[in-house]
Amino acid sequence: MENPEHYSAYLYFPATTPDLIPQDCWGASPNSSYDSLSDEGFQSVTSPGKSGSRGKVAPQVLRRRRLAANARERRRMQNLNQAFDRLRTFLPQLGQDRQLSKFETLQMAQTYIAALYDLLDQAPSSR
Repeated sequence: MENPEHYSAYLYFPATTPDLIPQDCWGASPNSSYDSLSDEGFQSVTSPGKSGSRGKVAPQVLRRRRLAANARERRRMQNLNQAFDRLRTFLPQLGQDRQLSKFETLQMAQTYIAALYDLLDQAPSSR
């Protein structure tokens, strides 16, 4: 699994005492998490004629949120691809010179499970 500090550059951590907390160039603490992306600590920009409506979020906040969302999606896809790679190791290889696609892997797994079930079902019972 990847090191969580790798994503610290994409995160915002509001520091009350900036001199005491080590920060990177984004102002993020190395111990921050994705949960620290709330609107707290940011000043909302509101239009003068609209009281009670939600203010606009600063562009820096939107950029940090997008970078954090991209990092989460990248990690999710890496985990999904690792799971498919692991599933492929359990499937019989039929002399293929290329890796099965995700769809082919799921089809092969379904066929293989059905074949194993049939083998168990046909096995003579020793009762």
